Amino acid sequence: MAAVAAVTAATAGTGRAVRLPAVPPIPTPARLVIARHTARSAMRWAIVWGAFFGIFVLSNVRVYVTSYPTLAQRIQAAQALQTFAILLGPLHHAETVAGFTMWRITTVCALIGAVWGLRTSVGLLRGEEDEGRWELLLAGRTTPRAAAAEVLLGLAAAQAAMFATTAVLILAAATLPGARFTLAGSLLFAAGLVACAAMFLAVGAVTSQLCANRGQAVSLAAAALGLAYAVRVVADSTRSLGWLRWFSPIGWIEELRPLRDPQPIALLPIAALIALCAVLTVVLAGRRDLNGSILRERAPRPGDVRWLRGPLTLALRLTRGGAIGWLLGIGAMAYIEGAVARSAAAILSSSPAFAAAMRRLGVRQGVQGYLGAAFFFVAVMLAVMAATQVAAMRDEEASGRLDTLLVRPVHRVKWLAGRLAVALGQLLLVGTTAGIVTWIAAASQHAGIPFPKLLEAGVNTVSPAIFVLGLGTLVFGVAPRVAPAAGYAVVTYSILVSLVGALVKGQDWILDTSLFSHIALAPAARPDWPETAALVSIAAALAAAGALAFRRRDVTYV
Repeated sequence: MAAVAAVTAATAGTGRAVRLPAVPPIPTPARLVIARHTARSAMRWAIVWGAFFGIFVLSNVRVYVTSYPTLAQRIQAAQALQTFAILLGPLHHAETVAGFTMWRITTVCALIGAVWGLRTSVGLLRGEEDEGRWELLLAGRTTPRAAAAEVLLGLAAAQAAMFATTAVLILAAATLPGARFTLAGSLLFAAGLVACAAMFLAVGAVTSQLCANRGQAVSLAAAALGLAYAVRVVADSTRSLGWLRWFSPIGWIEELRPLRDPQPIALLPIAALIALCAVLTVVLAGRRDLNGSILRERAPRPGDVRWLRGPLTLALRLTRGGAIGWLLGIGAMAYIEGAVARSAAAILSSSPAFAAAMRRLGVRQGVQGYLGAAFFFVAVMLAVMAATQVAAMRDEEASGRLDTLLVRPVHRVKWLAGRLAVALGQLLLVGTTAGIVTWIAAASQHAGIPFPKLLEAGVNTVSPAIFVLGLGTLVFGVAPRVAPAAGYAVVTYSILVSLVGALVKGQDWILDTSLFSHIALAPAARPDWPETAALVSIAAALAAAGALAFRRRDVTYV
């Protein structure tokens, strides 16, 4: 007002009007800015994985039609595929292109999508909150519930992009000779391939509200995924337990059967789980404080730190929760596989192709062949566990927690060596436990497999995980931002090559590029310890190079 009076007095008697400068309007917050930010953050990898799923379908159709051009060859192949039903699910019309494509792709894409989904939602909810960015959002004109709802909306947009990308490529595959996919079946197939990603986006969102930090949220969501897969394994082990598939999210996707004998009703539990998790996420977001959690951490006691004497014991303390989760999850899966080994092998042995394959391996007991295939998936889970260890190292650096150690008289290579030693010990512990638990369960069913054979089968599964740990350490030392993605990428690539490369005749070099091709399917075959030693030696050299690079580079936060 004083400024206005001064201007009025200064212009009095001049007869001229003075235009005061316009006051800029108070800016209003942009609509759905959080949703748009979330969608942009998740969209790139959603489209990448959607394209991957679609290309996976295209390649399988081409390879199957080329490798098995006649009906007789396809029937023979379908009989041989019964061997792997416990791993990839039941076969429906596997003598057709549609039936084979469903069986070969569904479970693999479900697991890959689930891992992407839970890590993405946890990272964009709990991860952003742990790094302090959530405080900036809540300082504006929004509430925790509204912000969480916008994140879910952004994730839904990314999921829609994944579905659209997958659907376009599947429709392209439907035009290939011999495919004969209907329009409705192709769209339902695309929905099934991305459904597990959608469900675990939602599950990860809930665990982000329940847990105190990103690591705990990822571990809890991963435990849910492991339980879902374990239930599916039990359901697919014998025909009498097939009804258990309706108690597993992965089982719901199997029950869709989109290309042959479709059951769209299986979409109902999928949609119900997503909706329930979305509502719980929004409700729980409003019931806790910023950086708080529903499941509170145990308050530390004075005696908890007495045994912390350096980076090694600190790494053990930080990773023990996740290690216990992996131990229980893989141990439970190993027990189930051992308990159903005898009955599952009896079913598989009815296949002449399975019996012939086992005789070529020198195996007279179908139980050994079944457990050899089952331990393949134990090796896959251990490799994923190793990739999570690499991601945890990067998270400790990116969050700034590593600085609190490096400012003290702690050498960075000593810290890294402690993390690697703990990770290696945990991998060996879980692999050995898998062998022991499998023997206990199999012995209870009088399977007749000696304890030493199953113990060495468990140890045999660890070498691919050690290689992932070594390669991840190298990438962590050179390009830390991409280290987590590199670990998961090499595991995903190895799985796909093991599953698809076997169909490409005369191209054994492709199979050799997979980590899992360098371990024998023990106890069906004797472990190749020289090759295992070579793989471990290469991993040690990679880890050493990574440690040297880590010592010479700066700490990187983002």
